[in-house]
Formats: sequence, C-alpha cells, structure tokens
Amino acid sequence: MPPRHTSLPIPRRLRSAMAETDFDRAGLLDGLTGQARRTRVEVLNALAADGVGTETMREAIEGDRLGLLLLERTLNPEDGWSMASICQHTGQDAEIVATWFRALGRPVSADPDEEIYTDEDAEIAERIEGYRTLGFSDEEMLPVVRAIGRGVLNRADALGSLIGEALLAAGEPEPETALRYAIEARRFAEQDALHLTHLVAVALADRIRSHAVAIEGSSAGRMQGAQEVTVCFADLVGFTDLGENVSATELSEVAEQLAECATEVATRPVRLAKTIGDAVMLVSSDPVALVRAAVDLARRWAASDDGRPDVRVGLATGIGVPHAGDWFGPPVNLASRVTTTARPGQVVVTAAVHDAVVDQIGEAEFRWRVAAPRRFKGIRGAQRLYRVAGV
Repeated sequence: MPPRHTSLPIPRRLRSAMAETDFDRAGLLDGLTGQARRTRVEVLNALAADGVGTETMREAIEGDRLGLLLLERTLNPEDGWSMASICQHTGQDAEIVATWFRALGRPVSADPDEEIYTDEDAEIAERIEGYRTLGFSDEEMLPVVRAIGRGVLNRADALGSLIGEALLAAGEPEPETALRYAIEARRFAEQDALHLTHLVAVALADRIRSHAVAIEGSSAGRMQGAQEVTVCFADLVGFTDLGENVSATELSEVAEQLAECATEVATRPVRLAKTIGDAVMLVSSDPVALVRAAVDLARRWAASDDGRPDVRVGLATGIGVPHAGDWFGPPVNLASRVTTTARPGQVVVTAAVHDAVVDQIGEAEFRWRVAAPRRFKGIRGAQRLYRVAGV
C-alpha cells in the first residue's frame, strides 16, 4: 500500500462549498435546485471522500444509480487490499486469515490478488498476532471469532430489514429520495460503529466483574472457566405445529416477541445468553434474580392476550463453563430438560434452585408447589422439582 499523505485540514463549510463548485463545473448538478441539489452535493461529497472519480459519478447519475453507488461504497468499501497484500503486510498465513474472515462474515475470493479489502480488514489480520502474543492459540480464538461474526451478521440482518422496510413503505422512490436513504444507510454504518464499541466495552467490563469471583488463589492469577451459574430456558409450546398453519413471517414474528420479552426481563445480573428459534436462554450468577425474571417473563407472556402460543420455563443451577458467548455444562442440559416438563404457562425449577432461593430470601416472595420427581436421560438420579409463581 502506498503511504497516505496528510495535510492541514480544510474547514468543513469551505470544503463543501469548494466541492459544490467543482461538481457544478463538472455538470453533476445540472437542473437541480433546493433540497434536491443539497442532497446530491452531500452524496457526491461522500463518494469523493471515498475516492470515487468524476466520471464514475457521472455514469451513475446518467444511469439513475447514484444512490446505489453510495450504498455499494458504504456497505462494501475498498481500500485496495488483496488477500496476498494483507498477508505480505502482516506476515500472517493466508489460510488462517481466510478462516478468520469467513468466521467474521467477510468475503474470501478465489483470486488472492483481488483487491476487495479495506484498511480495517488489514488491521484485523494484524490483530491475530496480538491475540497470540497474549497467549491465545488459534484453536481458542476461532470459537470467539465465530461468535462475533454471528453477532455482526445478526445486527446487519436487523438493520438491513429496517432499511428495506422503509424503502418498501415509500413505494417506488424518486431518485433523490433514494439518495436520502443511501445517506442514512451510510450514517448507520459509520455512527453505529461508535455505539457498538461503547456497548462491547461496557458489556465486557461487566463480564470481567462477574468472572472475577472465580479467580484462583494461585500466584498465576488465572481465571477459572467453571463457575456457579443458574440457567433458564423458555420455549414456545407447539411452535413446530404452528409452523404448519401460519406463514414463515408470522412464525418469525412470534419468535421475535419471545426474544423481546426475554430482553425486557433480563436486567442485571440476569442476561439473555442466546435465542434459539422458538426458545431463549437466560443466565445469572444470582438464582433469586433469575427466578424473578423467569416468573416475570411467564406473567408478561400470559398477559398478552393476542393468540400467541403459550410459553413454558425451566431452571437449573450448577457449575457451568462460559465459552465464546455461550454456556456449557450440567445446568444448561438440565434446565433444557426441566423445561420440557413444564405445562403451558408454568415455571419449573430444580430443588437446588428452590433451596438456593429460599436460603436467600425465604418463601414469602413466591408460591412454591412440589412437582413429581423426574428422571432425565444422561443425568444421574431422579430430580426433585418445584413449580413456582409470584404471590
């Protein structure tokens, strides 16, 4: 990559005025006045900042695809990096970089010299060595990278649907309206990145605080992975059968309603660990807080008298292991199985959860009813169970 030259910054207002004069002389603003002209100038400024030339802009205008060009540059910018140049610059193995990029949702071309990557992509490849320096192996890092990639793609899908629905709601937009949508999409990409950085930093700090209770007393000071955790599953009753009678869109709306409800009740120290189609998984280091959230979820769901399928909830506690944004271990497996024993609208917990809650706050806050003991495949002994509800 050639070195990037720096110069004294030009005041923004002066820079915009100069650009508008240049665009006018190039015939890129012919026939435009008022808001339409201002919108065109804003789009051209953004494209020029990305290195798009005047002729490319003119061709896009003549083909009524200036908005699409901005969207393409926003969502798939290019800074002239190829896989080969990235690997040469960073000293990383091409296969490892390609594996990381695929996990993160970035494209991997069959042609190693195709220039489809940005400066940020090159920085990601450089970061691989940084993780190794911290003592993490590629095998340890890749599950985390894949978890990040899934989160990024989910966020992109959600934002893409939002913008797409707005475009559809507007009907067949006029060219300048389409340009305004392109500008907003660009703002999503640029400004939301700052918010995402903040949210990740805050969430990471919270996770570190919760993991700190499991620090070994050894001089090495390494954090233990295994720790006490309470796990809650909530799933929709008859979701599979429902899919035979309603459209895929309606089905996804019901699943989204469950995720929304779970998000509302997951206040610290409870967090929504993941959504799994027709189910959600909540976790907490505090069994009392999680039982409160579970009972609240069941109550809120039942209060929505709109024909949605019933929800059933199950909780278990034990030693679990956090890994790549997910949780594994006996309490996860047991909570999932306990959920299947709950009747529609019920919350069922193991005896261990019941005992932990009663030891902390007594029995006044919840109504407890003993349920029949159950045996579960892969779990030793019959499990004592309780049905719990708010008073």
